[in-house]
Amino acid sequence: MPDTPRDNLRVMISTGHLGTAPSGLESFMAAIDTMPDYLVADGGSADPGPVYLGENSELGHFVREELELFLVESRKRGIPLIIGSAGDSGSNECVDRTVRLLQEIAVEHRIPMFRIGSFHSEVTGDFLAAEIAAGRRIRGLGQFADLTPEEARAATRIVAVAGNAPFLELLDAGADVIVAGRCGDANFTAAPCIHAGFPPALAFHMGKMIECASLVAEPFMGKEAVIGTITHDDIRLTPYHPDQRCTVASAAAHSMYERETPYFEHTAEGTLDMRHCRYEQITPRECRITGARFAPWEVPTVKLEGVRKIGERYLGIAAIRDPHVIANVDAAIEWSRSATAKRFADAEYELHYHVFGRDGILKEREPLRDRIPHEVAVVVETLAPEDALAARITDLAVRMFFLARLPGVKGTSGASATSKLPMKYLPGYVWSVNHTLELHDEMQLFPTRMQTAGV
Repeated sequence: MPDTPRDNLRVMISTGHLGTAPSGLESFMAAIDTMPDYLVADGGSADPGPVYLGENSELGHFVREELELFLVESRKRGIPLIIGSAGDSGSNECVDRTVRLLQEIAVEHRIPMFRIGSFHSEVTGDFLAAEIAAGRRIRGLGQFADLTPEEARAATRIVAVAGNAPFLELLDAGADVIVAGRCGDANFTAAPCIHAGFPPALAFHMGKMIECASLVAEPFMGKEAVIGTITHDDIRLTPYHPDQRCTVASAAAHSMYERETPYFEHTAEGTLDMRHCRYEQITPRECRITGARFAPWEVPTVKLEGVRKIGERYLGIAAIRDPHVIANVDAAIEWSRSATAKRFADAEYELHYHVFGRDGILKEREPLRDRIPHEVAVVVETLAPEDALAARITDLAVRMFFLARLPGVKGTSGASATSKLPMKYLPGYVWSVNHTLELHDEMQLFPTRMQTAGV
């Protein structure tokens, strides 16, 4: 911990999901030129689904561009940089890949030598199975039952969602840049605030408020810079796009963002209680927040996120404009499904049909499902154990829309336009681990590493 108490700490953020879209350059430069104490970025999320954890892959195409901006500008000013949940999923490979990329950027820009701290957060199924065999209960969240050894071992990859402990260890060790494995969305901001001696309740609340950068401001403008300032009494939110403002309404609304309840946020360390928060407009563009409380767990508890691969995936498209076929699209789907089942009777596969233009997004919850659109696209999705089998099934299922025989049709021309060849897509995964694990030691699952970079 620092020797001299501070009056405030300023934390800058310009993206709530690194690499998905470039940070706004003008607001980024305006904010970083005020010399904040830290620059932070949320590197990932479970929101895009399980495939990214399963495949060690990234959703965004602007990762290098943003990392280059963040590293060059923060090192130029001597501002520490913290990246949470690196590479989307925070898997070990994604952490290591991010570190290598930062090292390459440092050499390319001739940045003077600095220290990169990182930590891993993957957990093996064998470890969890052994914990269960030793009598540990690993509780399920939502509709998940308690984890079994079989489910743990069947998972392709599992990460634990880290709290503050590995960040604090790396800050104590003098890291200039931290690349984190999977971690809580509030922790990459809360940890440096707590490290500097500020109250955990305010630190976690500020982490919660600025995790998605300018989503806490209005009007919505995507990836623009925001600075959160913490004192021993309050937090203050300031946007750096000249046309944005942090208001009582925008800040209070963001407190409710992605919440089962607007009043509580659960972390590895405890529960942030926002029931008594007060939001005040202190300038036309700046909001002040007070009143957060924090109740620590008796035993630190981490969330576990794990995925299981269910097959290789191929897609095909049948485009339909004939009003009679559109009115009977369910019959066309049944023709395709039945013909495929007959041809591949002995195969193991899943076949899904997504009717865009009717209910492709909301499925059975679509309230306008009975309206007849002027055109639809049926996306055929196949999951099968082997690549070649998934491709063949998709090819046949799509082709059957062209050959479908529907009631009332007397002609012999095709009923749809179809994609020529099936398209290979990312494999199919499902969330198979959504559980909590109590820790004997907050660092038990999060080994840290310190490396150098630059010239």
